Amino acid sequence: MSTECSFQKPDDTIKSLKISVYSFGFQISGIPENEYEDGGGFVFDCRFLPNPHHNLSLRKFTGLDHEISEFFGDFRSVKCFIEDCVRMVEKAAKSYIDINFVNLQVSFGCTGGRHRSVYCAEEFKKIMESKGYYISVEHTEI
Repeated sequence: MSTECSFQKPDDTIKSLKISVYSFGFQISGIPENEYEDGGGFVFDCRFLPNPHHNLSLRKFTGLDHEISEFFGDFRSVKCFIEDCVRMVEKAAKSYIDINFVNLQVSFGCTGGRHRSVYCAEEFKKIMESKGYYISVEHTEI
């Protein structure tokens, strides 16, 4: 019996599902509304991750900047969190494809929506695109 939990569709059917990814700030704009009737999804809270905001030399950057990537590179917990998010979303994506839904929303939130949520959304996007999914990303606070 296989213990593999992720799935990989052998054909292009995963392209039929659009995954909309958002980063946001809980204290700024709040959780983005879902604009699709069949677009259920996930909201991942990144506030438990290390916060680069507390480092004065990093405050001016966002999760799109190399300095923030380097900061998070020192924390295995961040990589594990993103990998866990990918595994959960892949399971939902398979079900969505099987029932002919075409939209799935994934949101990453942190306090201000500039560092942790942006970084996680971007890393999530890279992984999912490498698996063949169609991903759009919007950063609501930057």
